Amino acid sequence: MYEFDRQFREKFKIIAGVDEAGRGPLAGPVVAACVILPDNFCSELINDSKKLSSEKREKAFFLIKNIALSIGICAISNKVIDEINILNASLLAMKKAILKLKIKPDLVLVDGNKLPNSGYNEIAIPHGDSKSLSIASASIVAKYIRDKIMENYSKIYPHYEFHKHKGYPTRLHKKLIKKFGISPIHRRTFKGVY
Repeated sequence: MYEFDRQFREKFKIIAGVDEAGRGPLAGPVVAACVILPDNFCSELINDSKKLSSEKREKAFFLIKNIALSIGICAISNKVIDEINILNASLLAMKKAILKLKIKPDLVLVDGNKLPNSGYNEIAIPHGDSKSLSIASASIVAKYIRDKIMENYSKIYPHYEFHKHKGYPTRLHKKLIKKFGISPIHRRTFKGVY
């Protein structure tokens, strides 16, 4: 992963990685994070956030938070997701996360095959969260922050048990939607909500 990012450093000095979390859930926001790591940083702890246990992800999150040169984070609400669709909401979250960086990147490595058009040099990297250290770091930050948001929503809407499924379409979540109807944070345009 470190080597993957290093190939771009000959041409671009400051590299950022951007990724989102929460495209698939039936409730809650989509969260994007953009991370600029020091160019000599390497850690076995960093991996695609989906491959890490919540304990390892939390450990990795605090490591990234302490070592990163800059981090930008943006959450786009379920209401906006319903208005502009999940793909556009994800790209908007990424763009805003990039623009929140305190340091201007020379290149942004973007997870996926679409670009958020932030105004900086961008390269789309399909499955980037399992190839690039910068993107993997962004995926960890985005997932950690989104999980915390959903845990907070669990306190506001306790009967949906968001702390357990984080809004994803699990059997439990679907059962609770059937039982209680939808909450203000459910995505009304998503199949499985009704």
